[in-house]
Amino acid sequence: MSVFLVLGYFVFRLFQYWKKEKNLVSKLWIYFIIFFELFLLPKAIGGMFFADNPMFLKMTIYLGAFFQAFAFAVIAALVIVIKFPRISPWLGFFTLFLLGWTAAILTILIPFAPFLEQNGTINWGLPPTSLVSVVSIMRAFLYSITFFPLIIILFDQFKNSQNTYARMKALGLGVTLLFLAITALIDFLFIGVFKLGIIWRDGSLILGSVVLFITLFLTRKTISHQNI
Repeated sequence: MSVFLVLGYFVFRLFQYWKKEKNLVSKLWIYFIIFFELFLLPKAIGGMFFADNPMFLKMTIYLGAFFQAFAFAVIAALVIVIKFPRISPWLGFFTLFLLGWTAAILTILIPFAPFLEQNGTINWGLPPTSLVSVVSIMRAFLYSITFFPLIIILFDQFKNSQNTYARMKALGLGVTLLFLAITALIDFLFIGVFKLGIIWRDGSLILGSVVLFITLFLTRKTISHQNI
């Protein structure tokens, strides 16, 4: 829920960015973060109101996987528009869209068994099957070929731009994407590798959300100062 709320503030920031720029890049940013918010929304609702309902929790996983596919597709289009303007962004969009939906369909086939632990956190009951490994590898691949190229582009813009507004905008966007990528890494390492309790993941996400909000707030103040 903490990530969802902070990204809600980020939507507001992106809407301001779109009003200022009015171009395809700013529009794609809004589409991306809306789809990512829709990816988080089912889990947020399930965690707050239906934590003791296994069927509803499974539906949040399935819905989230399909919204995530749209988010991957929009990032692919965004990378092409920024870095390869001569190539149609639809090529990247439809390629990642098909890969994302394939991962989402495979996710539906995983026999999740979510339940509420005694400490109040949700255990998603992920079974140790080969299908889980395949889906995990696919999602890691999709994150790697979408998030990280765009993160590199944004930090490169922050490093090389001479304009304060452009630098702070690139920093805010880059840190946000890096945070979202780390969120996925936390899920994988804490739950899949180290077998730590979900309470550790939740604590890490809350801490990361606070850091992200502070970064967005500070870069917002700098941008506002630049516009005066």
